[in-house]
Amino acid sequence: MSLNCWEMLGIEPTDDQDIIRNAYRKKLPEYHPETNPQGFQDLRHAYEEAKKGIQAEFVPVSALSPKEEFEQKLLRTDESEQQPEDNSEPHPEQAAIDQMLAEFDILQTRPDKRYTPEGWHEYIQSLDLNSFEVIDQLRWRLLKKCYDTDCISKKCALILAERMRWKQRLTELSDEQAHYMGRYLDFLEKGDIFDFEILSEMSLGAQTDCVQYFNYIQYLFWEKPAWMLKAYLQMNTAVYWPDIPELKELLPRWYSHAGLGYQELADYCLQRLADEPDSNNWLYLYASQCSLAGNDERALPYWIRLHTKEQHAAAEEWLITWCMNHSPERLPLLIQAFDRPQYASAQGVNIDAMEQNYITPTQTTTTLARWGLAAQSELPQLAQDYVAWRLSDSLQHKILRHLIQDDGSDPLLRYYRHASMLTLGEERLLQQILDEKRPSDPLDALILRGLKHQAQQRLTWLQTSAVVSIFTTWLYERHLGTLPDIFSDRNSDAYRQCINWLAQRRWMSPKELERLYQCELFSDNLDISYDWICFIALNNNTLLPQPDEHEDYWEWCRRSYLLVLLLEKPAESLEMIHQIERLNLPQEHPAYVFYQLIKSLNPTQGDLVHQYRDKLQLSNILQYHSWTRLPITPENFLDSEQVTISYSTDHFYMTSQEWRERIWATPALSQMIFYAACGYHGINSRTDRFTQLIEEIEPGGEEDKDLKKALLNSKPFTLSKHGNKTFLSALADAIIRLNNDVHRTLSEAQKKILLDGQSNVEQDIALRLAAKMMLLTSSSRSKQTGKASHSQPSKVWEFWRLNSRLNRTGFAAQLVLGSLASFILAYLMSRSSSAVSGQLLLLVYLLVNVLSAQIRRLNDLDYATPVKIGLILISIVFPPVILFLLFKQGVPSATKAGPPASGWFNRS
Repeated sequence: MSLNCWEMLGIEPTDDQDIIRNAYRKKLPEYHPETNPQGFQDLRHAYEEAKKGIQAEFVPVSALSPKEEFEQKLLRTDESEQQPEDNSEPHPEQAAIDQMLAEFDILQTRPDKRYTPEGWHEYIQSLDLNSFEVIDQLRWRLLKKCYDTDCISKKCALILAERMRWKQRLTELSDEQAHYMGRYLDFLEKGDIFDFEILSEMSLGAQTDCVQYFNYIQYLFWEKPAWMLKAYLQMNTAVYWPDIPELKELLPRWYSHAGLGYQELADYCLQRLADEPDSNNWLYLYASQCSLAGNDERALPYWIRLHTKEQHAAAEEWLITWCMNHSPERLPLLIQAFDRPQYASAQGVNIDAMEQNYITPTQTTTTLARWGLAAQSELPQLAQDYVAWRLSDSLQHKILRHLIQDDGSDPLLRYYRHASMLTLGEERLLQQILDEKRPSDPLDALILRGLKHQAQQRLTWLQTSAVVSIFTTWLYERHLGTLPDIFSDRNSDAYRQCINWLAQRRWMSPKELERLYQCELFSDNLDISYDWICFIALNNNTLLPQPDEHEDYWEWCRRSYLLVLLLEKPAESLEMIHQIERLNLPQEHPAYVFYQLIKSLNPTQGDLVHQYRDKLQLSNILQYHSWTRLPITPENFLDSEQVTISYSTDHFYMTSQEWRERIWATPALSQMIFYAACGYHGINSRTDRFTQLIEEIEPGGEEDKDLKKALLNSKPFTLSKHGNKTFLSALADAIIRLNNDVHRTLSEAQKKILLDGQSNVEQDIALRLAAKMMLLTSSSRSKQTGKASHSQPSKVWEFWRLNSRLNRTGFAAQLVLGSLASFILAYLMSRSSSAVSGQLLLLVYLLVNVLSAQIRRLNDLDYATPVKIGLILISIVFPPVILFLLFKQGVPSATKAGPPASGWFNRS
């Protein structure tokens, strides 16, 4: 490359094409082709020489990409279109071609011509003076010139494009070149940001700075992140801003997108909004500028108006942010109101149709993400609990404890009730949402509008869903029918719709509750309300009163939720229940006693939970259930004299982390005994779980290993090496023997040993708890046996009650008195009829009496059936064996055949 070219251009050697081009343009006015043709040729030659080796092949640019991005997309041209080498023959009319290219460059340096259509038309007139051959040679070179020219006027370039027929002749190029050239021409058709012709009286530099500035703003606005536009707009720049309507309309858009607000722009937007009151664009821009300028209160009603008109996404985000900062107690309500899932119509859709996928009520992914964001914010307790429930159905009690306080006096709490009833409410509660009057506050009105929309969706679903219709028919029909197979698939949309229906609070009869609870498909997926109501109805014979037709249905729901909370989470709900001022609770309602007890608590006398715990009457099964859900420590459990059911030990271990940690801190031997007691005598049917825990324990000594084996196999075992041998042996023996015989109870001696061990505070907590569990089990069995036999031993003369028991004096009395009665009866019958043998009758009567007495006495000795049969057969062969039964002491703990008798002649 000749070094003279750099001297001609007046720059140092460089590879920067922009520097070369700018130097060429600066020199052009000094070498005009008409006044100094030779100088122009030399300058042109220097320019071409400087570009050799670094000039990129020609390709049109895309509409909005910056120059540095386009250079990576340049295409290679065919060899025939590349720069000819120095030894190639010039075109016969090369001078004319060079002259027209130079005139184009000069046009771009004329500030009074470059942006005026007249200047371009003059150039085209000059171009038309040339031959068709010259024009063909210039066609694509001029397009490249347009591409290479900074700050070109698109409006003017389109004039040349039409003359050169660039778009119509794209087929002359390769497919790739045609694609990129077509994009560039499309870019030109978008027009200029404003009419550049108004810049004609300015200097070339001022024109260039102005056009570059606004072009780059427009590019950043469309193509780059908002922070880049913001940074550019905030730069200190001296540039001419034309006072024209086109730019005034663009400024609010640019600055709003960049997050910059000015009161002047807000005022301009308000003026335009007054001119075009139905324009959502000006409504958005005015709201944006108000909020960006720091006037949120002024912006709020306009954002609400914008969202009401078209559910604008930016309005939603701004309102959520504003609510988070200024009204956090309403944030969950606003998020719920903005949840707008689109459901297909359920009318006429079969239960197994694919359309069911779009019918099941759900939340949008945007709403779920917003719940996650709200959970990380500092919100009031009510708002926090609502968000927690929406993120996890298992936390339903958190919002219920607030809702039971809703007596209609607090509008905010009522709106939370409406929002909750979108999921928990049946038809009447959904209708209450629709009937709610429009509030005067614009934000509350927006919230209620969204809740009403969703309530109508839910109500329509309940009324038209084929799944709901089939399920409710099965649940309410008189005779139990069969559900379609599709309901057995827990992943099906039909099943999910049933679960959604069951989440809604409804009264059900005992038959319906039993049908629901016994159906395995649904019983293990009931929410806490139905789960408890089914449980107490079927296990404790406690039913909720039916709703009164003349009473607000919500009041019935409040009472139901109150009872459920006291059974499920009493400690977390007590304070809020105590604050309830108005609640109509009939005396026959199961929650009445609870409510009166809670209202009697005095916060000034200490912790409400402790007061509540101490006042509960555990003989009442519902209050006992509530007690087991309180934070009871092992010491509280051991000290309570009201505890009568053994399964609560098992329950506390499974539900309380404190209990588990206390048990884990005890020796392995104590843990094994505790787990065995829970596994074999817990009513919660967790035998496999606790036996697995025993298996996981690695005992130290051989005797401990033998005990582990005995506990797992439920075989009697006696400890010999432990210093606490008597208590441990009695406890292990009681666990195993009471497990092997479901009617067995503890003897008085065993009770004393276990009671002493339970009361010993130096004994480890696991053994004390296991001892109390066995005492409760024995006591429970004694009561059940006493009820079964009217709590009285059998009479001596009741010889036909073979499943009863006789003590030693009773056995002797039945033998003597029964023999005497047999003799008298045989004598009388033989005298009344000569056909009857008195001796044979006497033998039969005596045999029956002796057998009855033996069986009843053996029951008192708690012998197994094979032993009883063997002793009876031996007594037939060797009658003196019967005397053994007169001296053997009975087993008081054997209650299978009734309570033991301690008095003479089998009297208690």
